[in-house]
Amino acid sequence: MLGLHSSVARRMPSSTGAAPMPALIDAFDWATTPLGPKRDWSPALSITYDMMMGMGFAASVMWGPERTLLYNGAYIPLLGQKHPSALGRPLDQVWHEVWDDLRPLTERALAGETVFLEDLPLTMVRNGYSEDTCWVLSYSPVRDGDAIVGILNIAIETTERVRGEQHRQMLVDECGHRVKNTLALVQAVARSTLSGVDRDVLERFDERLNAIARTQQTLDEKAWNGGDLGEIVREAVGNLVRRPVSISGPSVHLSPRVAQTVALIIHELTTNAFKHGALAKPGGRVSVDWRLDEGELVLTWIEGGGAPAHPPLKTGFGVKLLARGLLGCGGADLRYGVEGFSATFTAPASRLTDS
Repeated sequence: MLGLHSSVARRMPSSTGAAPMPALIDAFDWATTPLGPKRDWSPALSITYDMMMGMGFAASVMWGPERTLLYNGAYIPLLGQKHPSALGRPLDQVWHEVWDDLRPLTERALAGETVFLEDLPLTMVRNGYSEDTCWVLSYSPVRDGDAIVGILNIAIETTERVRGEQHRQMLVDECGHRVKNTLALVQAVARSTLSGVDRDVLERFDERLNAIARTQQTLDEKAWNGGDLGEIVREAVGNLVRRPVSISGPSVHLSPRVAQTVALIIHELTTNAFKHGALAKPGGRVSVDWRLDEGELVLTWIEGGGAPAHPPLKTGFGVKLLARGLLGCGGADLRYGVEGFSATFTAPASRLTDS
């Protein structure tokens, strides 16, 4: 069988790209394959062939019990040096080096299942050497009446994209590791340098640094694509408070820079409420909510059930941080009332994803 295919391949046009794929198929001696002469193909095979040849995607058909292979012009680059000898051969011979991976997929398709896989890793030999590749594959059963007679395969190679993502993730991991080491070093130096400073001041510094580190961890896990506002708020509150805090609002995506600022603001508000505000008393309560209003994010922090709030006697880092708002340039309304502290922060929604 292989000898026949080799002699037929020698009678076909030698160029892998010069002749249109229909011409190569017409020139092929299909009588040497289980499919028989092209003029005798069944209507199901002819229709499937015409559909495949009209596709812009790389597509192939595996037909009959032998899984005889046909493919369109877009599929040729995926074969490498396997073209044109792959034409009319059984799939398990063409892709023998990955047949253990492909066989279960074909069996599922022949059982009537449509199989779809993303970024499937396959180690292939198509240009004389072994390659680690990745693929999006779709295997669809082809029917002739009630019988499944073939498989239509749509293939997209994703090797370069996957490699790029892996390289990007490696860089993100390395940057995250270095930032964590830097934060740990800053913390150690600060404790040594500020050893004579009031303990409460040192604790506040540690807490703020830890808030940055926790946000850093969250952003690392998301490959520095930013974070969701609700997730940032819940994490910042949950790290300090065990009692329920009302948190509500729609999904809002934040850039890494804005996410870090928001995390520090929520941490500052939570710490103040825990030490001096509503959360310092058993009956105290806090609600955090946000909404999008005509292209603007409005985030509100409201405390109740605690002691009356009073403006601070001095403007420290925390007050300056809150006054700068979500983007570091204002948009903060801080209120000190008899029912407790409250604040409203506003920012253009379009700037929340600025890097």
